Amino acid sequence: MEEIIELKQSIISHDWEKSLAIIEELEEMGRQDKINNLQSFLVILLIHLIKVQVEKRVTTSWRNSIINSLLEIQKRNHLGKKSHYIKQNDWEDSFQQSLPIALIKASQEVFGGIDLDELISLIDQQMLRDKTFKLLNETYKSDPLQIFALIKNSFQITTTN
Repeated sequence: MEEIIELKQSIISHDWEKSLAIIEELEEMGRQDKINNLQSFLVILLIHLIKVQVEKRVTTSWRNSIINSLLEIQKRNHLGKKSHYIKQNDWEDSFQQSLPIALIKASQEVFGGIDLDELISLIDQQMLRDKTFKLLNETYKSDPLQIFALIKNSFQITTTN
């Protein structure tokens, strides 16, 4: 809000250089907010992929969470009609930032809660990364119904919630 007041005052005083700088700052803040939001859904996706990998089972709620996370990422990642906040091949940084958070949260849920170091030793991180990126890529080329069908077919329920 402070930036808006400052922008208004710089416009009134015809300080165009300062006005443009404030606008650019506001644009970057908005972009970063969108990326943070996308990363929060990436964390949820990772938590459930970790649980599936480690516990070697799939519950209805985990599968639904995977679907929901992908659909929310797809919906929120659009920047105009053809552009994205995070481009298809630019997920590496977000993955690296989100993985530690997902591991901490997953350690509280896997097998009712296990030590973080134990969880890390049980995970095939390359397999997790590959699966995550494969699913993220679907958000660029598949419609929501196709994503739903893909997850439903790829993650067969092995136990119910």
